[in-house]
Amino acid sequence: MTHEYVYDQSFAEERARLAGMESLWDPGTQALLAELGVGPDWKCLEVGAGGGSMVRWMADRGATVLAVDIDTRFVEPLASERIEVRQIDIRTNELPQAEFDVVHARLVLEHLPERRQILDRLAATLRPGGWMVIEDYDWSCFGFEGDEPGLDRVTEAIMAFMQRAGFEPRYGRQVVADMADAGLVDVRGEGRARLISSRDPGFEFFRLSFESLRGAVVEAGLLTAEEADAASQRFGADIRLVTPLLMAGLGRKASV
Repeated sequence: MTHEYVYDQSFAEERARLAGMESLWDPGTQALLAELGVGPDWKCLEVGAGGGSMVRWMADRGATVLAVDIDTRFVEPLASERIEVRQIDIRTNELPQAEFDVVHARLVLEHLPERRQILDRLAATLRPGGWMVIEDYDWSCFGFEGDEPGLDRVTEAIMAFMQRAGFEPRYGRQVVADMADAGLVDVRGEGRARLISSRDPGFEFFRLSFESLRGAVVEAGLLTAEEADAASQRFGADIRLVTPLLMAGLGRKASV
């Protein structure tokens, strides 16, 4: 069994998929980081920088940011005096040590079976007193409004496919305990979920996530082509869904 990030990095609408995720969760993430005081003279590590919206926000507040990802094409244009971009696999590549005031990762660790070891690696990048903010999903509350057996079947198939690659759909409920186990202090957590319709920008994250994976899921025998086509049509209709619960774990590296 291979354990790799399941989403197709060559998917033509990948930037739009990431934009849907940003529209859903950026406001809450920004509120958490602003509460911690991210601003001038802060050094930030953004793990899984994706489309770069949080990188840009940190830099706009006067922080300097190291943005890392396995696919940096969307953040490379942001490189500047305040923003450094590196193509890095956080499972294996070397990371700076004891350097950052805050490390942030959103919807990254849930995909990686080595997540507990990765937390240790990320904790080592923090300076004494620095903060870690890790956000991951708990899919337990996800669902479509009303009676949607076809879409429920698609959800089950996609979750099964992703779990074959090491995805943990309930990691959000574990992240706080793992951060405490990694030696962080003042650890706490909070969650947020939304009810959205197909007219909301954030809906594109779920629709395009399905489109990105549908071919591979059909090829794996978890859905028929007819089921996938029907789901694609239903995603284009006027429907609502309850998002997964996005859990945020926050913890601080002990001061010397």
